[in-house]
Amino acid sequence: MNIAIVDDEKIELDAAENYLRNYLTENWSELNFVIQTFSSANDFLKIFKPKLFQLVVLDIRMPEIDGLQVAQIIRARGDDDANIVFLTASDDFVLSGYRVFAVGYFMKPITNHAEDFTKTFEHIFRTIREKNPEVILTVAGAEVPVLLRNILYVDIDYRHRLCVYLADGKKFVTTNNYSELQPALLADERFLECYHRIIVNMDYIKSMEPDDFILMDGTSLPISQRKKKEVKVNFIKYFARK
Repeated sequence: MNIAIVDDEKIELDAAENYLRNYLTENWSELNFVIQTFSSANDFLKIFKPKLFQLVVLDIRMPEIDGLQVAQIIRARGDDDANIVFLTASDDFVLSGYRVFAVGYFMKPITNHAEDFTKTFEHIFRTIREKNPEVILTVAGAEVPVLLRNILYVDIDYRHRLCVYLADGKKFVTTNNYSELQPALLADERFLECYHRIIVNMDYIKSMEPDDFILMDGTSLPISQRKKKEVKVNFIKYFARK
């Protein structure tokens, strides 16, 4: 889970980061989170892209581009899922904040409003966890959490090892059993077993050919001849629901 905090005042930026990091460590230690801080809106917008951050904490009063304008840009670029929280020393902008579907609005300093902070973030992180289920892979003896939405496909290689391929190009060879991972993936509507011991994330399918699925990265995955009709119908139904 990626979190961004944007504030042009270093003291406030550090305070928000420390408070949020401590809160997550104490209450949501099972979440794999990364916090990035930005001292200006422009620095944040240079690297921002839709779906990159699940939570964005914005100071409202900033020079050049204020927090409300940043939130409007986030929404205008097509990111309707990012949770936006505002920090401010004044409550003059509360209604404006809700126009960009902000989920929280906190007066500075955060430490003076801990109860409100806790209630809001309990809701935010519970929702994020529900929307971003993950599996735990055992790789080289270590447990590695992987978000289901990041999995491109899963198969068994020629050495009978379970391989998990991610959308960013990474590949994990895990000691998990296929029979263990299969139900966890197929319980999520995004995944389809297109061939014997091959499961694909349909969000990454670019096209459906007579005998194969072509993925966004060019990978070709075979479609089971025995279950071809069933596989293709399930694929079409999934995209009809989206």
